[in-house]
Amino acid sequence: LTPAEQGAIVEDAAANADSRLQAATALIRQGASRESLVVVNAILGRTTDADSGARVLLQAMAREPVVPGELWPPVALLPVSDDATLRALVASAAGSFRTRDAATLLVDWAERDENPQVVLAAKSALTRLSGRTPPDEPGVWDAWLASQGSVDGLGWLRGLIQGLATRSDDLARRLELAETQLVATNRRLHLALPPEQRSELLASLLKDRLPRLRRLGFDLIDRELASSVQLDDSVGIAAAALIDDPDPNVRRRAAVLVLRLSPENGPEEIAKRLPDETDAGVAEALLRGLARWPRPSLSAEIARWSGEPGAVSDAALAAAWAMQRDGLLTDEADRTTLLEHSRERDVAALGIGALRLLNALGEASDRERIESLLQAPDPAIRRRAAEALASTPESVDAIVNAASNDPALYRLAADALHAHRMTPQGLRQLMDMPAPTPEVGAAAIDQLALAIGPAGVHEAIASVKDPNRRVQALRHALVAPPSPERDACLVELARAQLELGLAPESLTSLDAMTGQTPPPGADDARTAALLALGRIEDATPLNATPEAWLLGLQLCIATDHARAVHDALTTRFAGALTEAQTQRLQALRQQLASATPDAEAAP
Repeated sequence: LTPAEQGAIVEDAAANADSRLQAATALIRQGASRESLVVVNAILGRTTDADSGARVLLQAMAREPVVPGELWPPVALLPVSDDATLRALVASAAGSFRTRDAATLLVDWAERDENPQVVLAAKSALTRLSGRTPPDEPGVWDAWLASQGSVDGLGWLRGLIQGLATRSDDLARRLELAETQLVATNRRLHLALPPEQRSELLASLLKDRLPRLRRLGFDLIDRELASSVQLDDSVGIAAAALIDDPDPNVRRRAAVLVLRLSPENGPEEIAKRLPDETDAGVAEALLRGLARWPRPSLSAEIARWSGEPGAVSDAALAAAWAMQRDGLLTDEADRTTLLEHSRERDVAALGIGALRLLNALGEASDRERIESLLQAPDPAIRRRAAEALASTPESVDAIVNAASNDPALYRLAADALHAHRMTPQGLRQLMDMPAPTPEVGAAAIDQLALAIGPAGVHEAIASVKDPNRRVQALRHALVAPPSPERDACLVELARAQLELGLAPESLTSLDAMTGQTPPPGADDARTAALLALGRIEDATPLNATPEAWLLGLQLCIATDHARAVHDALTTRFAGALTEAQTQRLQALRQQLASATPDAEAAP
């Protein structure tokens, strides 16, 4: 608007009060221009009634820090002698002129005007003009004016500067004290509120214009989240609004908080900010968000940041991996750039997302670089490499070999075998690896055994000698669907349990068979278990071999029924034992004699 148009708004009594004040402010700020001076002089020279433009101009002047000195003459000529309200307005406006003429008028009114309203306005304006707050005593302002020199000039300006500087320092101290008290009050209020009522306060702190209160909000929110307190969405929304804050530290903390709270508008705010971001620390936080909420439209920005030094590169590569994983990284130029940047980095320093991206976009030589990390001295690096390679069939053996020397990689190796090698060979490899705990090992073996089925398990344990490992692999048969292969596995399970001295468990496994024709070895296993438990009458009808009876005697050698088992064995197989079986029986007799020294020696 032109000064004339602004002046018309100022003088329009029917116009909105805020609009008139804004137009008056614009006029004042252009006061040094000829056109504006003409308009201001014209307005001040007309009526000074209650709704006049002159009074609006005076109000606007009182709000300005400094008003051009060219506007003082028409203000000084206003007819104020019979209107105390107008004098008070002029006094308030005079405090913005910073001239000796304005100060002279104010001192006169402050010291000698009979109207309290005018005196108060004059003293307040003098405080603004001078920066001083002297005692409220007669003559104090006269003395101040006399000490400032007789005319405007360097002495006058020096005095104003000194006073204003002193007042500025005083106000700064007061502000610091007020902010400290405000922070302490809000901290106490936060502690006094129940956890479920704290979100509103925390959101308001993030929205506050005072940096210290915003910092307090971030700190208190971190404390709440560390204590697993649930915050409502208003906190996340308030944090998202700060992602565009001018302060990069605020932007970074806001982005991190959005990532933790996941407000509804969080993904959109993070995506909007990244193209304009220049601070690497903020970009890192934003890219961590994009790793959770991938955006294909930002692949070029992600590729650009992936070439920057420091942690932001790893965050960019992790975001790129999220896009690759979801099938969103389709731009060939960006893919090429990302692969080049990941190859430029020390492979041992790459994060898990960057390693996965290198593995996905690269060639066999890139995969081999990652596989070499499986032998790194640092266990964290070994784990990152295993996680990055777990989805690659070609790397299964490398992961399994590493897990054979590092039980911490057991779960990852087990997952890789289950994903890519559901075969008897895979089960044997899993059984050969040291598990971090027996429970973890048993669960992994059960999972793979159920996946390959009883026939595969039976093939896998053919060369396994350790009964404990055989039991781990075979016990899945107890819950597998009925089949001849399942029954064969149950027999093998019963045999392994007998080797461990678990006769009752062995019978349980055999009783779980469902086929009408027992698999080979079933009668032998049942006989040995029955004899171990002293159930000779149940074992006698079974068509078992001498080896089964010898095993049954061995299992019960220290029991009260061992003598009866021995006698039944020697009667059943008299003259039918091989030389080796006879030697074994003789050794068992010696053990039996040692266990029951008062009994007669067996024939």
